[in-house]
Amino acid sequence: MILPDKKMKSTRRSLLKSALLLAGIASLLFAAAPKALASAEEHLDDSLAVSKAWMAQIDAGQYDESYVFGCDAMHDKVPQDRWGEILKALRVPWGPVVSRKPVSHIYKPNGFDGLEGECVVITYDTEFQKLGPATEIVVLKWEGGKWRGAGYNAQPKPPPDDGSEPPPSATSTTTTTEIHTDPHVKPQPQGP
Repeated sequence: MILPDKKMKSTRRSLLKSALLLAGIASLLFAAAPKALASAEEHLDDSLAVSKAWMAQIDAGQYDESYVFGCDAMHDKVPQDRWGEILKALRVPWGPVVSRKPVSHIYKPNGFDGLEGECVVITYDTEFQKLGPATEIVVLKWEGGKWRGAGYNAQPKPPPDDGSEPPPSATSTTTTTEIHTDPHVKPQPQGP
């Protein structure tokens, strides 16, 4: 009757090894899950670099490439040929960018302007060679674990009404980040 005891011990060892192997696999999956499911809020610092890279494509007239960089919602809303037409009509008459400075970026965890999902809205003070001072607004959407282009808009800044210098906020050298979690909550500046 020694044989059944040996068989039982062998079966127990095999089950224990299997249980330890499954526990090890499960712990690896749980350790990797937060990285794969990281929210856009954890990557806000990346959004400014992504925005600049996307605008560099637009600045260089690489409209097809900038379209490819866009999110699915942008592709659903604007066909690629129309995207290029809009950007050519908007940007070519203004000439190249002389200067561009980020003035704010606002995290919108609940979407922005009909766009669902986590977004960031980045505003720039920009000067174009033939236009002068302008405001550019870039909207990025968190999609597939990275920031993707969702919208671009630029318009000339209106001249001051009284002929005075622009307000200090337009010439400030600092940028601000605001995090908006609910539309009814007043935004609070975050960080230096």
